[in-house]
Amino acid sequence: MTFRVACHRLCFSLLVLLGGVSSGSLRADPLVEAANSIYSGIRMETLPNGLIVYLKPIPGSPVVTTKVAYRVGSADEELASTGLSHYLEHLMFKGTAKLMPGDIDRLTQINGGRNNANTSEDCTVYHFDFAADRWTVALDIEADRMRGTVIDAKHEFEQEKGAVIAELEGGEDEPWEKEQKTILPLLFGKTAPYGHPVIGEREHVRNATAEIIKTHYDRWYHPNNAIIAVVGGFDPDQAMAEIRKRFANIPKGELPARRPIPDIAPRTETVRVEIPSKFELPRLVMGYNGVTVGHPDDYAFDVISQVLTGGKTGRLYRKLVEGEQIATSVSAFNSAGRYPGWFGVMLELMPNGDRAKAEKLLLAEIERLAAEPITAAELKRAQRAVLASTIFGSEDNHSLADRIARSAIMDPNGSIDYPRTYLSKIQAVTPEQVQAAARKWLVEAKPVMVWSVPGEQQPPQGMGNASQANPLRRNILARKGLRHREAPQASGGGSFPELKNAQRVTLPNGMRVVLLENHRLPIVVATVANPRADLLEPANQHGVASMLALLLDEGTTTKTGQQIASMVEDTGGEFSLGVSQSSLQMLSSDAELGLSLMFECLQSPAFPAESVERMRLQLVSAIEDSERDPNETALTAFRKTVYGDHPYGRPGLGNREVVKKLTVDDLKAYHATIMRPSELITVIVGDFDSKSMVTLLQKLVPTPEKPQLPVALELPKPPTIEQVTEKIISNPNAAQLHVYLGHLGIARNDPDYFKLLVMDNVLGTGPGFTDRLSASLRDRQGLAYTVTAQITGTASDGPGVFQGYIGTFPDKLATVKAGFLTEINRIRDELPDEAEVENAKKYLLGTLAFRTATNQMIAGQLLGFERFGLGLDYLERYRKEVAAVTPMNVQAMAKKHLQPGRLVLTACGPVDATGKPLAAPKP
Repeated sequence: MTFRVACHRLCFSLLVLLGGVSSGSLRADPLVEAANSIYSGIRMETLPNGLIVYLKPIPGSPVVTTKVAYRVGSADEELASTGLSHYLEHLMFKGTAKLMPGDIDRLTQINGGRNNANTSEDCTVYHFDFAADRWTVALDIEADRMRGTVIDAKHEFEQEKGAVIAELEGGEDEPWEKEQKTILPLLFGKTAPYGHPVIGEREHVRNATAEIIKTHYDRWYHPNNAIIAVVGGFDPDQAMAEIRKRFANIPKGELPARRPIPDIAPRTETVRVEIPSKFELPRLVMGYNGVTVGHPDDYAFDVISQVLTGGKTGRLYRKLVEGEQIATSVSAFNSAGRYPGWFGVMLELMPNGDRAKAEKLLLAEIERLAAEPITAAELKRAQRAVLASTIFGSEDNHSLADRIARSAIMDPNGSIDYPRTYLSKIQAVTPEQVQAAARKWLVEAKPVMVWSVPGEQQPPQGMGNASQANPLRRNILARKGLRHREAPQASGGGSFPELKNAQRVTLPNGMRVVLLENHRLPIVVATVANPRADLLEPANQHGVASMLALLLDEGTTTKTGQQIASMVEDTGGEFSLGVSQSSLQMLSSDAELGLSLMFECLQSPAFPAESVERMRLQLVSAIEDSERDPNETALTAFRKTVYGDHPYGRPGLGNREVVKKLTVDDLKAYHATIMRPSELITVIVGDFDSKSMVTLLQKLVPTPEKPQLPVALELPKPPTIEQVTEKIISNPNAAQLHVYLGHLGIARNDPDYFKLLVMDNVLGTGPGFTDRLSASLRDRQGLAYTVTAQITGTASDGPGVFQGYIGTFPDKLATVKAGFLTEINRIRDELPDEAEVENAKKYLLGTLAFRTATNQMIAGQLLGFERFGLGLDYLERYRKEVAAVTPMNVQAMAKKHLQPGRLVLTACGPVDATGKPLAAPKP
């Protein structure tokens, strides 16, 4: 994935990492025709004011996605006022002369839709997803704010500044953020378009005035600097008429001259910079100056990135991670843009790893690209991968609309020729072109290297072995060039099959199977879950589950790990194994191979000694690294306090001292317990025949010779907490204060679930910032970028938690604590407004279609139905239950389930044990 996610790359996802295809095979392969057919039937029209419109009707689709993209991003900012494009993106939701703060989110909510936006170096993109019978609401809003956005105190200019600064500081508590901010000016120069981060410099954001932002808005927000892309279930003639009616009378603007392409001389000496890191693992970002979108070497760089780090067969992975075992992860990326971008490599070193050796090995592989052509096998593998990823990315309306809008906005003339010709351009790349590009850009010119190196700082005081989220995934380098006004949510809306038509089968071996055919695209998705895997992990072996998960694809009794990786990556498929859940996505022609490999890995891991020791080191390193993450530290402390000795209260990755001592026998014993067929649920969705699939599964997962009874579980009960409990953990290296509060919650089968779902939406999970906590703490007070609270989100086989979270400023602990308590008590003590509850219900019901936009999303829904015994008619029952909820129900649920006198509060950040800031607030 790209580190600086260039605008044109966002929805190409895996596509941009992949390589060349032979011309003959592309023309003959019907799968290529399927990949290219997504651009058929697209209508394009330019209005007299310069607004370019793209329409892609999809008959029968229940959802319409509307994207409006402006050709302005951080590259177009004045050097003394960085971050304006991102700040303005937030303010575009604050209203116009007709709309006050919160109105856009409420209009979205009551029409059952979703909205969001994001800013990159090159563009700013806004989107709405609505049901097909009300999608023109998006046009009303976009037309009004294209020239009508009001930026002033009345429209919460200063409050939003607090949210933007909280987002900026929150990013600094994540790996790779400071590395990016450091390398950009070194690569491009401080005055170049790409020489500063999208989110901007803190002092620039803090000093921005309404007049400065308004000037930026007036310079760039005009119809002749915008693209509209609409995809979904609509009539194109009617849609075009609706667009003309709203946008045609908006006058075009006089756009300022673009900043010139910077003259960057080839670097003759390597530049090395070292910065301190708050994390445990040394990290390297290495960058070379690159090319613009569509440059001939743009495609060569995409091939190079795949050859270097395209899965476990990538050269750098094999050399640095598997071979020398000097790194925990490595990723290469090509980030082209409107201006010449960069090609980079990101490396996470093992603790105390030899940095000089790592550099030497890394540069040797770069030089090898220039010294000798890549192999035919590498090109062939990339061929299948690029084809598969294109088809995988074609399932939902949202992704296609995004692809159209971003491609058009990157082209000076608003054309979408780039995605239309991408496959043919990739197929034309030759080994010689790759070699020449590597020689010119990566060898003759020298790189910039930024190392972040752990210092002598101690882990957070009061915590030992803490980890909840998985840094082994976290460090796979995504999203850093893209800034959203809120955390993005998955959404989409292609046509989908009826879930109630799925077939449920229990095989003779006891494995439960759910099958749903969907022949719209040649894709098969499979998920294999063991809901009790974490609960079955022995308390004295916490970490064995994480170790087993890492080893499942490292080799079986008949295949090596590299053979497995090659077989999967040759198909272009996606393959992920775990103890609680495994998944794959394959082209239907490769589905049998993929399923065969997945079940072989799950049933017959070989635990090769070299892999066991390598993964042990990686897991210990990940645990140690996570102990410095203030968010994970606060969350781990919260769950430990709420759950006590119950498995749900354990750190996510395990206990490092346990991991250091785990044996192969320990792994085998745990594997034998959790991988019994009777413990598994398998869900398969896509282009297959159900009868044949059942036969295949019976072959792949045979019935054991001896009956296997379910393993009995006797779990410790969570402690009874009778009073407010607080735990403040000091982390002087943190940028933000991360606060969790709540208490024990409900199981998924609780009869109050649907009423609580509506309560959650009113209190802390509403779309945009419609819920009470977001409206108060984020929108009106500007105390955070993210604030949430809910009780249904973690409801599972056992009790979940009522959990609130906010990432805030170090001096605001008392303020946010009071804010949470105020809203919790208010929803308990006061009857909610009827309109507030109705709006929440409309949103919950209107967004149901977004849950089934892709085969993977459908599989997730069906897995939940089976796991919790919800039944295949669950969505019908969901509609009835949610529609029946009243304001009295919401208040009754709050009184029954929210217990302010028993709250657990944990916080971690730059504060002392009493919650007092360690330093004065930043100006």
